[in-house]
Amino acid sequence: MDMSQYKQEFLSEAREHLEQINEGLLALEKDPSDSENINKVFRSFHTLKGNSGAMGYQKFAELAHVLEDLLSRIREGKIQIGQEIMDLVFEGCDVIDSGLTAIEKNTPEEFSAEGIISEVQKFTQERQDTASISMEAKARLNENDQIMIDQRKSAGNNVFRLVTVFESGNQLKGPKAMVMLRLIRGAGEVIKTNPSEESVREGRFSTEFETLLSTRKSKEEITEIVNRLTGIKHIFVLTMEETYEKPKETVHEEKEHAKSQILKGHHDEVLKQIQSVRVNMNKLDKLMNLVGELLISNIRLQDIDKKQDYTHLKTTLKAIDRLILDLQDEVMTVRMIPIGNVFNRFTRMVRDLSMKEGKKVNLIIEGSEMEFDRTVLDQIGDPLVHILRNCVDHGIETPEERMNAGKPEVGTIKLIAKREKNSATIRISDDGQGIDPKLIKETAIKKGKITAKDAEKMSEQELQMLVFKPGMSTNKIVTEVSGRGVGMDVVITKTKELGGSVRLHSEVGKGTRVTLTLPLSVAIISALLIRVANDIFAIPLNAIDQTVDLETSNIKTIQGHELFVLRGNEIPLFWLHDLLGTAPQEKKDKLTVLIVNKDEEKVGLVTDEILSQQQILIKGLQDSVKGLRGVSGATILGDGSVALILEVDTLV
Repeated sequence: MDMSQYKQEFLSEAREHLEQINEGLLALEKDPSDSENINKVFRSFHTLKGNSGAMGYQKFAELAHVLEDLLSRIREGKIQIGQEIMDLVFEGCDVIDSGLTAIEKNTPEEFSAEGIISEVQKFTQERQDTASISMEAKARLNENDQIMIDQRKSAGNNVFRLVTVFESGNQLKGPKAMVMLRLIRGAGEVIKTNPSEESVREGRFSTEFETLLSTRKSKEEITEIVNRLTGIKHIFVLTMEETYEKPKETVHEEKEHAKSQILKGHHDEVLKQIQSVRVNMNKLDKLMNLVGELLISNIRLQDIDKKQDYTHLKTTLKAIDRLILDLQDEVMTVRMIPIGNVFNRFTRMVRDLSMKEGKKVNLIIEGSEMEFDRTVLDQIGDPLVHILRNCVDHGIETPEERMNAGKPEVGTIKLIAKREKNSATIRISDDGQGIDPKLIKETAIKKGKITAKDAEKMSEQELQMLVFKPGMSTNKIVTEVSGRGVGMDVVITKTKELGGSVRLHSEVGKGTRVTLTLPLSVAIISALLIRVANDIFAIPLNAIDQTVDLETSNIKTIQGHELFVLRGNEIPLFWLHDLLGTAPQEKKDKLTVLIVNKDEEKVGLVTDEILSQQQILIKGLQDSVKGLRGVSGATILGDGSVALILEVDTLV
């Protein structure tokens, strides 16, 4: 049976399960005893295994199986959740994600999972072996043993249980065991062996024996000593209070490897475009009903044309106009997706970045249910990634620095989406060290972004906004997270491409807040159609603050720049024909001026005539006119002519 027709559905479901797994793991990291989340993650791995097997993706099925097996042991209480387990399962999720990308690109043969499968299997087996060993070891301690242990501890010594495990059938286990005993006696006192030392010497034990060691050395030092031995399968070093952990060096190396893999994939994962959308059946029913009504109206038009009876033409055209608007609204709602589809991916990213930076960060997300057009979500991920990375790297301090500053050791980053009329705001804030305008000024001058003379005239707000300039990193050291001077300029560029704006507020020692104002949809927008000489242009309505009629006698010229006063504020004045390079505008005593916002300030744009306000469909520009200053797109008017859509921020 050809399963390729189900590939897209498989990918969509797999990514949903992967997101649920990540959410569940993050919750488990905060509360390892949450059995509901353990079951949730287990079920998702189980479903992934079944779906992958049905599709013929055996590597996926095998990886999902070993991860499911590990979760099963956790669920049964045979293995305890710890940081090492979390990192390993997260790493497995990242490998699955890279495999899904390979399937999307029709290159599943490039997917390799053997390494992580082997690592998970080995880890699961070792932890299960250790759990049983630990229980058996505790059972073997009698009252006299406990008295000796307490005496050694009272004298300031550490007491460890060493469980030595040999491969089944090893003929040299007796001699090897005695070598091990001689080695550890050089580090302390052997209180007891089980079985007896005579039995150990003669090899009269199955595959393992236990030693109680009293020593001044630490667990890490003893682990390092016994790791020098060869010909032994495992030596578990256990304190009297805890279960086995891998040697510190091994754990560190594996964590660093996992983190590097995680960081490498985070950027692409967050920015992955949403290829499929789940649609509520009620919405589809509405669409079908509207299409049905359109068909009926079309039949009426044909009947009118056939009978040449135009009595009901106007009524029918009005009905069609209403249906088209309703259809447009419904199609737009189908394209609307909760921003949680993007927001929820950041929790994992912030968690891993903060661990890598040695910081403690709590990410609070609000407004996940708010819906945006799919195009907006596809574009906004990149700016949010860069802002959040800067919050972790530049904003939030280390736990020690925060404690010294009188702050809680855990930093807080808030990611909040809110609706405001026909637009939305996304606010990203942190309670970190804030942006030092003096440091920004020094960096900007040093890198040639501004002159020292210009810097003296700039306010703190203007200096802080320089962080959005290319190459404005203040990090002296280049890391995987930042320091190359790229990133924050993307925030301005992408936001403006969407017809939005960026505001920044920061206080040294208190934190930083970045606010993005965005349209809910970029496909169809409300716009003002204007005429400049003989050309028609469209300006997005959300870019216009107000319109005013201005007497030419009220225009002032100061140092070669025209301006006028509006409610006590001086407004710079620009003529659109100068900015657009069109024919000169008409000479009038009274001018029509559009008041727009430009970098937190208001400016006036002189136009010849305001034609109308209407909804327009945004079309992309051809390559020949892409990059045209002040133009973001085009739209087709009712008479078939094309009007360019102006972008105020780059026009002035």
